[in-house]
Amino acid sequence: MGLLFRGIVWFGVYVLLVLLPLGLALLRDPIDMARAWSLEFAVAIGLIAFAILAFEFALVSRLRSASEPFGTDSLMQFHRQMGVVGMVFLLLHVLLLVPHGVGLAMLNPLGGGTASQTGAIAFWALLLLGVTSASRTRLRLRYESWQWLHALTAVVVGGAALLHMLAVNHYLSNGVLRTTLLVYTVAFIALLLRYRVVRPLHLARHPWKVIRNESIGGDTRSLQIRPVGHKGLDFQPGQFVWLATGRRALTAQQHPITIASSAETGDPADIELAIKAFGDWSRDVVPKLTVGTRVWLDGPYGALTPDRFPGQGFVLIAGGIGITPMLSILRTMRDRGDVRPVLLVYAADRPERMVYQHELDALEKELNLRTVQVFESPPPEWQGERGLVSVALLRRHLPQHFKHYQFFVCGPAAMMDILEDQLLELGVPAAQICTERFNMG
Repeated sequence: MGLLFRGIVWFGVYVLLVLLPLGLALLRDPIDMARAWSLEFAVAIGLIAFAILAFEFALVSRLRSASEPFGTDSLMQFHRQMGVVGMVFLLLHVLLLVPHGVGLAMLNPLGGGTASQTGAIAFWALLLLGVTSASRTRLRLRYESWQWLHALTAVVVGGAALLHMLAVNHYLSNGVLRTTLLVYTVAFIALLLRYRVVRPLHLARHPWKVIRNESIGGDTRSLQIRPVGHKGLDFQPGQFVWLATGRRALTAQQHPITIASSAETGDPADIELAIKAFGDWSRDVVPKLTVGTRVWLDGPYGALTPDRFPGQGFVLIAGGIGITPMLSILRTMRDRGDVRPVLLVYAADRPERMVYQHELDALEKELNLRTVQVFESPPPEWQGERGLVSVALLRRHLPQHFKHYQFFVCGPAAMMDILEDQLLELGVPAAQICTERFNMG
């Protein structure tokens, strides 16, 4: 089954599951008396909001069969967008109930009956979830703390919303609808347990050990790890893993890190990860991972790989640490004897912030590779490209038949947003543009 067809099927299943509760309510209305359309509409969007929020976790629960057709980048963006939709629907649900005698006092979690209290708890918990997600950096929340808070508030939202609907017991007096929403809740809990308990316990049986940890410049460390008691990891060039560090896999901190190694791993099946100092974990924990330290890998994930997108050639555009998946792609092409042409556009603030420079120079001699370096703040003597990657810069360097090439872009989110639009402006088909973001928060 092709990735496109699988993607269509999974999206169709998602839409069906989100709309199923509403469809069941429409098919069998247990309420005899006529009700105002606005009241019915409030109930309808409340049902949709619950279904959206119930399946939010499914979008980021690392189900590989579901994520492969879309890529983690697309699923994360869709997760955020649907989270906003769910919040808006819940707010509309509350506001549309006000003209029908349900006052704003219903937002008091300590007042009223069970229906009012559970509805208020769901509302405020969802608001907390949204605020902490949108403002995590501004609130200076550690990534690990935010992850646990995010999961906890999601459970509170889902549980309180279900209890609210059961307490109201209008449409949920329909046994089929009630059973469906209970199944949704059980599925949510099962995914959460798989993510937080089952998966870490599985990882604990497949440990890795650090065999090298060194600085490679640009606030970046190269971490080489080796499988302990197992064959290692099969991955495609450009993919990433979740690196778990700590005393135990069950309580370990997990962060998305791109694999820098060639997919044609040797024996032993060592893997190299490049980790840039962005936050507390990468600045404080990673440098202290001494030789012999046990770590765990969950993966591989991601769709930023030429193995899934055959083309006449490739254009790789990297910003900062976004060079890591591109290095994996180039190393793999070298080991496979792949002679297809590659243009690498590598952007950095200044020359000393670049990493793997010597290896990239060597790869230019081993591959059909041309590299263009772009510096935002270059030294006075620099004669090459400067500033930001732009349409004009790309026009100067893209090969003649670039519309038949596959484009891979990885770097800061702002850079990628701009480049996606610029590549479309240049006439690159959307299907030939592949991106990956790692701002998982």
